[in-house]
Amino acid sequence: MKPLIDLAGKRGLVVGIANDSSIAAGCAEAFVRCGARLAATYLNEKSKTYVEPVAKALGVEWLAPCDVRQPGELEALFERVQTEWASLDFLLHSIAFAPRDDLHGRVVDSSAEGFALAMDVSCHSFLRMAKLAEPLMADGGCLLCVTFYGSERVVENVRRQHQWHRFEVVI
Repeated sequence: MKPLIDLAGKRGLVVGIANDSSIAAGCAEAFVRCGARLAATYLNEKSKTYVEPVAKALGVEWLAPCDVRQPGELEALFERVQTEWASLDFLLHSIAFAPRDDLHGRVVDSSAEGFALAMDVSCHSFLRMAKLAEPLMADGGCLLCVTFYGSERVVENVRRQHQWHRFEVVI
C-alpha cells in the first residue's frame, strides 16, 4: 500500500510507546512506512524492556527516558533532540495518566489532586512539549496528540475487563 504522504527524511519524536499494541506504536509504524526517521521515549527502566523491542523493530534511531512528572526530564529530552538532530519535523504526544483510585467511580467524585495530576500528565505536558519543540521547528512542523473517546462523550464506568479496539493510522 502506497502511503498518502511522503515523510522521507522527516524527523519525528514519538512520546508514548508502551508496547507493540499501543496506539503510539501503530502511529510510529505508519510514520516509518511513510519514510520518517524516528526517536522514541520510554517512561522508566521497567517500561524500557517493553518499548525497546518495538523501537528496534521499527528502526527507531534512538530512545530516551521521558517521565513528564520528573523535573527536568522533558527539557533533557528536547536537549537530546537538539544534540542528535538539531531540528524536529513532528512530535506525537500519546501519553495519559490518572491515579487508579480516581479511575474507579464517577468523575465528579475524583480527588482534586488526582484530577490535577491527570490533567498535567495527559494534557498540559503536550503544551510543555510544544513549547520545547517550537524552537526546533524553525522551518515549520507538526504537533500531534492522541485523545480518548471519553473526551467527546460520556463513557459509562463499567467494571469489567477492558475491551481494546484496533486503530489503524493511514497517512
